[in-house]
Parts: sequence; C-alpha cells; structure tokens
Amino acid sequence: MSLFHVNFHTLGRRPVFVQEEYDVTMRGLLTDVLDRCRIYCSAWEVMPTHVHLIVQDFDDYPRDRVMQQIKGATAYGFFKQYPSLREDLLGGHLWAKGYFWVEIVSYRQYVATADYIRANRQNAGLEPPVPLSLQSSSS
Repeated sequence: MSLFHVNFHTLGRRPVFVQEEYDVTMRGLLTDVLDRCRIYCSAWEVMPTHVHLIVQDFDDYPRDRVMQQIKGATAYGFFKQYPSLREDLLGGHLWAKGYFWVEIVSYRQYVATADYIRANRQNAGLEPPVPLSLQSSSS
C-alpha cells in the first residue's frame, strides 16, 4: 500500500477547464468517481489543463487500475454531458495518454504535497473553484 502524487493532462494540454461550466462538471465527476469506486484520495485539484491528486493504492488495486478508473470514468461522464466537445477535442479524447506520479514516502512529503495541491489554483493566479455544495443548489 502506497500514496502517490499523481497528475494527468488534457490531450494537447488544452485549457478545457478554464471555462467555469466545464470545471464545475469535472469537479462533480471526480467527486462521484472517487466515491463510487471507493478510491482513497486525500487531496485533489482541477486546473485548466490538468488534474492533481493524492491517491492510495493497494496490492490488489494498483495505481494503474486506480488511474484507469479515474480517467476513464471522468472522460466518459464529461463527454456524456457535452457530446459535441468530443469532436472538438483532438480526436475525441479528453485526457492525454499516461500520467505522472511520485510516490509519497514520508509524512513531511505528504504535507508538502497536500499543501501544494490545495494552493495550486491560487499560486497560478486562478479564482477559487465554486464549492460543490453551492454548485448543486444553483442548478
């Protein structure tokens, strides 16, 4: 069992989630996938061109399978909600192949990584996301 800082990009690093509607949708999808698949994720953030997560894997549920679930289910849900975007996004794919990862091996590294992820939007000069609790009530 290990913890990993993982990030993955949109295909072509296109700033899909700079549009608030798409950002809100991806946040809801990511929350749903993590809950439904019972993936332990202690911190995450959606950026315009990529997503950061801290995820835990297990011997019988390895990191590759966790990431396949996350990327596959979020892309499926996103294109189900916005089918016209499939053609607009370079061959109908939301995410680039693969992902980047670093194993978190100490508490100090975990805290630094979680702080980095949580401050990522602010450090990039982006507005804070709309809280999920407000998103559902405004729909």
